[in-house]
Amino acid sequence: MKSFACRDIGMDCKFTARDNDEAALMKKIADHARKAHNITNIDDAMMAKVKAAIKEV
Repeated sequence: MKSFACRDIGMDCKFTARDNDEAALMKKIADHARKAHNITNIDDAMMAKVKAAIKEV
C-alpha cells in the first residue's frame, strides 16, 4: 500500500490518500490538487516532490 499526504510536501492541508496502485494514487492526488488547491498543471519539480513524498505503508 502506498500513501501520500499534502503536509509531507509542505502544504497546510490534511489530505491523505492511499492505494495499492501508484497510478491510481497519482490520479487521486491530481484530482485533489485540482479541486482543493486549484492546481491544474503539475510541473516536473512538483511531480518530483509528490513522488518523493509517497511512502510505502
